Amino acid sequence: MNEYLSLNEINSISKETHLSTKLDIELLVLDLLNIDKNILYRDNPSLSSKQLKKLKTLVQRREQGEPLAYILSSTGFWSLDFYVDENVLVPRPETEIIIEKVLEDFDSSKKRILDLGTGSGAIGLSLSKERKDWDIFCSDISFRALQVAVRNSKTNKVTASFINSNWLEAIADDTFDIIVSNPPYIDPDDPRIYSDGLKFEPINALISPQKGLQDIEIIINESKEALVSGGSLFIEHGYDQSHEVSLLLKKHDFTEIKKFKDLNGDDRVCSGKIFKC
Repeated sequence: MNEYLSLNEINSISKETHLSTKLDIELLVLDLLNIDKNILYRDNPSLSSKQLKKLKTLVQRREQGEPLAYILSSTGFWSLDFYVDENVLVPRPETEIIIEKVLEDFDSSKKRILDLGTGSGAIGLSLSKERKDWDIFCSDISFRALQVAVRNSKTNKVTASFINSNWLEAIADDTFDIIVSNPPYIDPDDPRIYSDGLKFEPINALISPQKGLQDIEIIINESKEALVSGGSLFIEHGYDQSHEVSLLLKKHDFTEIKKFKDLNGDDRVCSGKIFKC
């Protein structure tokens, strides 16, 4: 026997929750029934007792702080849909500024690009979608994360090569025209790591010693060897780290250093070029 679920009842469920919004619950219903939002609003569909029980279980997971993307095993980023699980960070809209700026700065002529610490493959695969003639490489120290990226490459029908490496240890000198990275940059003592969502994500992909800057400096230092002369590095960082990251780029001989703001107006990405004798 089906139990009728009206939009008002969806609203009432969300009023009883702490973290789950009306939109969260709608998305869970759409996923459970395998329908789109138009059908939900047009037909006021029903849930079986079994489906309603499952919905309440999913809402409870969300109430415990688990990201909605993990519950649905999917999230949108740029123009693609990505499978995500506990082995990778959930791609966030703030990171899209890297893709936007890389596409603005470089035409479609053939280039070699490395997405360093690729996770789900969000940055590298999105660039591959936009630039068919680029050779895209996605690297990560986590083999399980690479498995997620490979899966996303196949389901989105975009091409990339995959490398299991601790940052640039497996990368030869003078290999890439562009390196992009969204590395760990949260201070281990920052209380944000216990906030909604983050506490479920892989901790090694979030935190970095030295006030969140250790991995950023490793990447900057090693990138100057892996890039060709005139090559560019685009690196994401915390909203309050742009000054320090700019100084690190300068320290390691990068020039033409730029800062880019994300959708929230926060400094989110720094870039620089390396020129070799």
